[in-house]
Amino acid sequence: MLVLPSKYVNEMRMLPSTIASPTVAHAHNLMGRHTNMNIILRNNLHFRTLQLKLTPNLSFLTAPMQEELNYAIDKELPNCEDWVIIKPYHSILKLVARISARIFLGLPLCRDENWLEISTEFTENGEWDDFRKGHRYIRKAKKLLVPEIKRRRQATAAGKPSTENSNLLSWMMEIASEAEGDAASLAHLEVVMSLDSIHTSQMNAVHVLYDLVARPEYITPIRDEIREVSKEDGAWMKWEKPSFTKLRKLDSFMRESQRFNPPTLISMHRVMMQDHQFADGTVIPRNAHVSMAVNAIQNDPEVTPEPRTFDGLRYYKLRQQDCESHLHQFSTTQEKILNFGHGANSCPGRFFASLEIKIILVRLIMDYEYKFPDGKGRPENVRAHEFIFPNPEGELLMRRRSTSERLAI
Repeated sequence: MLVLPSKYVNEMRMLPSTIASPTVAHAHNLMGRHTNMNIILRNNLHFRTLQLKLTPNLSFLTAPMQEELNYAIDKELPNCEDWVIIKPYHSILKLVARISARIFLGLPLCRDENWLEISTEFTENGEWDDFRKGHRYIRKAKKLLVPEIKRRRQATAAGKPSTENSNLLSWMMEIASEAEGDAASLAHLEVVMSLDSIHTSQMNAVHVLYDLVARPEYITPIRDEIREVSKEDGAWMKWEKPSFTKLRKLDSFMRESQRFNPPTLISMHRVMMQDHQFADGTVIPRNAHVSMAVNAIQNDPEVTPEPRTFDGLRYYKLRQQDCESHLHQFSTTQEKILNFGHGANSCPGRFFASLEIKIILVRLIMDYEYKFPDGKGRPENVRAHEFIFPNPEGELLMRRRSTSERLAI
């Protein structure tokens, strides 16, 4: 792998996929030839669906996401009037999986325990220690989803009104070409997107929770901000997507937490489909796998002053500057902020991920209090190659707050 200097970011982001392919690089990183993930090389249906359907409909999807979180909390979290020990990595995984399933599949299939097992276990086995696991989960997903896809098509052909159209599976069915739309391929893509979305949202949410408990001075200002939004917009279930965009302090803390705990040290991967010469004369040969050292770039003192200092309101303050209120958000990309990539091939699911994480964190922050077990601090991150994970065995003590302090839902 060739790690390029940041001076090439803008040139690289402008290159078409015929010259520098992010999809080929992504398939390579997923070991697609061995894990059956090379399906993303056949078409870009998943990418188009996220861009053309999911992101434009986030306002409509906010209420179902909140509703599913209410259901997930009742199912997955302990009713802890006194302190209990939880492992946030596993608890938050279940919350993210249920919300994602609601948006990916819709009711009632999103609550099918077989699907939840597929999406969570497939995600947890994402390191591919056993290649056969990837194939097994894909086969199980096809067995479950192919009959559902056929049923939805029959209902559409019969002209029956359906309440199941506003989810990722139905949107993929809607915009797929004839070559893209076979049921087995659609089911396969659902698994691929579950791997990408559940894993990253879970990790970000866990990191934020760990960092908040480690830095409790930020909890009060973030809770105060949430209360202010509640005064303006009513009970939590009445919040729409713009309500969550008002949470600038929480958004800033999320971005700073991601800076300290990036999902990967390198990103913006491309495989060169042909030789290419940059403006300064540098030639990158065909078949080279290139990337950017995103964490090192972001933590250059010229990009982030005092990068070793955790300032949870760093980006909140930057947004107070003239003409910068729309910048420095968790989901925005910039030339030197590349966790989600940059340019036309930026992560298409980042706006959904940002909203999903905020929906979860608002409930967890307002309804519960936390502390580390006696004598313990923030669990150390786990590293595997260039990837950084929150510690799966890390523990927190959690207790429900009094009724008057919780969110009105």
